[in-house]
Amino acid sequence: MEIGQLNIHIVEDDDDLREHLIKEFVSLNHSVSSSQNFYEAKKFIENCGVNQDLFLIDLQLPDGDGFSLINQIRDVNKISSVVIMTAYINHKIFRRAIQHNCYDIVEKPFSVKNDIIPISKRCLRYVFIEKENEYLNSKLLHMAKLADLGELFATVVHDVRGPLATIQLICEDILDEFKKENNISGDFLISNVADIEKATKKINQLIEHLRNYSRNDKGEVEESKNVVELIENSLFLVKQKIKKFGIKVILNNENSDVEIICYPNQFEQMLMNLISNACDSMKNTAKKNLTISSFFENNFLEITIQDTGEGIPQENMPKIFQSFYTTKPKGEGTGLGLSIVKNIVSEHSGELLLNSKVGEGTAFIIKLHAAKVVFNNVLVHEAS
Repeated sequence: MEIGQLNIHIVEDDDDLREHLIKEFVSLNHSVSSSQNFYEAKKFIENCGVNQDLFLIDLQLPDGDGFSLINQIRDVNKISSVVIMTAYINHKIFRRAIQHNCYDIVEKPFSVKNDIIPISKRCLRYVFIEKENEYLNSKLLHMAKLADLGELFATVVHDVRGPLATIQLICEDILDEFKKENNISGDFLISNVADIEKATKKINQLIEHLRNYSRNDKGEVEESKNVVELIENSLFLVKQKIKKFGIKVILNNENSDVEIICYPNQFEQMLMNLISNACDSMKNTAKKNLTISSFFENNFLEITIQDTGEGIPQENMPKIFQSFYTTKPKGEGTGLGLSIVKNIVSEHSGELLLNSKVGEGTAFIIKLHAAKVVFNNVLVHEAS
């Protein structure tokens, strides 16, 4: 993408000024759209806001407040830039502009060429860099997922053998009965076919877990998901490692009916990375307890993943979320896990906290204080 080919939307009720802005931006090869009032802008943001790179918004609209539009923009597009146009600038407006993460404020009357265009050029460079970062982060996410797939394949192959062996034995029993030329009872067949059906369902479940995890996250939409179910799915994906290391899993999940609006694949990848790291840290320790807790209180959801592993030295704490940083032996880690975890938590408007003590263990706390939370099919909290 070239910096000169980005999408700009102008919200301005003054016809002459709006047309002048459109003309100037089109002459710079930008794709420009516009709204002349609050209602038009609101509809545009609902339908096309996610695709815009820059919004120029007049605060004083005849039918609504410009800051309400900016709130709506942030709901659908977190990286687009917003430049405010207003004839009334004061400390209150400055504070609100900062709170709404606006790029700049321009006071009317202004020169489009001398004021708006230079700001917009800087702003669009910033947007371009943000898009590049978003693209690179998606690539890192995919790389980390590919690195995890080898472990998942081992789990699936191991677990598929059991139901396949069951099916094989049942088929052998049925064939033996036929070879004896005995009259096979209906009850005998019904019982065995039921066992075959149960085994095939287990295999399908295993394959579905693998398919869901390995699919591309590009274009994934937010869904309402039960928190306990997300945790259990993530545990399933690393259960072979849990079994191999002899780890005891303790689940303390209060409010089991709580759901969150999330990107399910990303959320499970985040939990799986934290659980897998916790298991690795207990590989050589005598005490092997993995405790996963979740509770909803005071409009936030908190998930804690705690181990009794080796702990993280104080000097390593500032580095563990850096991409490609790892303390694992060569060939055993990509160094992407915790970097990816942090990005996913941020994508869900959350906070990631860390408590660790060498020789005692580590706890990662995910605080989704700004998440949308559903309880008993009712939306009880939503980010403002």
